[in-house]
Amino acid sequence: PFEPELPTPAVVSGEALPVRVSGQKLDALLGRSGELRVAMLRLEGHAESLEALRDDVTSLRGAVRGTSSEATLRRVEQELVRVARVLAQDRRALFQSSTGLDDEVRRSRMLPFEEGCTGLERAARDVAHGLGRRVRTEIHGGGLDLDRSLLQSLREPLLHLVRNAVAHGLEAPDERVRHGKPEEGRVVLSARLRGSRVEVAVEDDGRGLDLEALRERARARGLEAPEDDAEAARLVFLPGLSTAAKVTAVSGRGVGLDVVRAQVEALRGSVEVAFRAGQGTRFTLDVPLTLSTLRVLLVDVGGQILALASEGVDRLLRLAPSDVREVEGRMSWVTPDALVPLASLAGVLDLPAGPPRARPAAVVLSAGTAQAALVVDEVIAEQEVLVRSLGSRVKRARHVSAAAVLPDGRMALLLNPASLVRAAGGRPSAQFFPTPKEQVVRRRVVLADDSPTTRMLEQSILEAAGYDVTACADGAEAWERLQAGGADALVLDVEMPRMDGFSVTEAVRGSPRFSRVPVVLVTSREKPEDKARGLQAGASAYIVKSAFDPTSLLETLRRLL
Repeated sequence: PFEPELPTPAVVSGEALPVRVSGQKLDALLGRSGELRVAMLRLEGHAESLEALRDDVTSLRGAVRGTSSEATLRRVEQELVRVARVLAQDRRALFQSSTGLDDEVRRSRMLPFEEGCTGLERAARDVAHGLGRRVRTEIHGGGLDLDRSLLQSLREPLLHLVRNAVAHGLEAPDERVRHGKPEEGRVVLSARLRGSRVEVAVEDDGRGLDLEALRERARARGLEAPEDDAEAARLVFLPGLSTAAKVTAVSGRGVGLDVVRAQVEALRGSVEVAFRAGQGTRFTLDVPLTLSTLRVLLVDVGGQILALASEGVDRLLRLAPSDVREVEGRMSWVTPDALVPLASLAGVLDLPAGPPRARPAAVVLSAGTAQAALVVDEVIAEQEVLVRSLGSRVKRARHVSAAAVLPDGRMALLLNPASLVRAAGGRPSAQFFPTPKEQVVRRRVVLADDSPTTRMLEQSILEAAGYDVTACADGAEAWERLQAGGADALVLDVEMPRMDGFSVTEAVRGSPRFSRVPVVLVTSREKPEDKARGLQAGASAYIVKSAFDPTSLLETLRRLL
């Protein structure tokens, strides 16, 4: 009997055959990869604890010399050395594997930006056809690869903005001809990378915003109508504000661009608007490149640990009474250029506030062009965390965008910076400082680190503990400040311009005046030979940044002083 020949599978030379994988499976794989990364961070802390334990055992050697316990202690020390060496090797291998896995999973989830724009061109044509207009849709940066979940989350905001551009921005063909424009209007969607964030824009060549109509609608609703044009343009994001003359399928229903703002802010992003009268309007969405992991600043407010995305933190402050001014019943942080709204984060979140402090800590947040300073009880640390959705049961949590899984397994709410900035501007004045009383003499610490973020974080931790901190950008400045005003202790980075931490330590130990001043090195250099060199230079303690813990720094200083 005749047997048909089975088809030979097609093989592409040098390439594997494509496999279709559901998005849900990729999401689950990314979640597991993130959990592995968090476990990796936790392992780094354990390795540092083991190193500290080994140092403690070494310091006991002199106390038991000549006793029956000396041999036992030596065996314990040797075993600790062996375990520490094996753990360091395993940690390096796990770090390489987890990082590689994370990169591969992210790469498998990437899609071109133009795929996320599928269907938007037809939506623009449908709206234009219903209004008797003509439109051409262009996509710039369509080949830029973005995370699938990010593209999916941007779908609704982009659809709303494209429909809005045609319905509110583009003019009728005869009106465009009168103004020297082609009959066919133009809507452009573009995407580009800006560091760890993505900038997506929707731009049209229509009439621009009608600021007077926006101001009139705002006044009719009892709202303030800003005189500044840039501020007035942001009125388009207010709920229910519409300038449409009649109700249609896409306008005049009270469902405005506030929906877009809410959706973008849920992605830890922001949206801004700019226009040129008679020439067009541009909406710019600024969103993070990834939605699964994030570097955050952890703060303590009302006894709760809360997370703020580091990319939204401009700076950390220690406020003095001279830095604060009350204007029309609201508190402001005074800068050379402007008055920044100042509020208590506990007050904004309706949490119990801590007692007033002589130098309260504050975090300056930015959302687009707006800023606000928020007072917190303590600044804890900066860490990479795994971001988790609040789930379908939590439809909307005020000022909260997600949950953060900390390296130790605890959860912290991830706050929405744009929502906090808006809320801070309307808060009444509050008491941030205690009533005047006898001043307490504080220990003086000279701090040097060439990273502004690390320097501000360490300064905030030390000042919260009651130290008077002089912050320097490099080792040479720290050495100059020490010679000019003295200090009770120095906290130094190692890798700094002009004069590194080792050189400063050697200079301190060689100075008759300052030879007994404690020096703590806080550095990313974690090799044993680096630590040996630091201690040989005369450092009193050596702390590795990868396992940095504010408690260990403060406890180290307490023991040394």
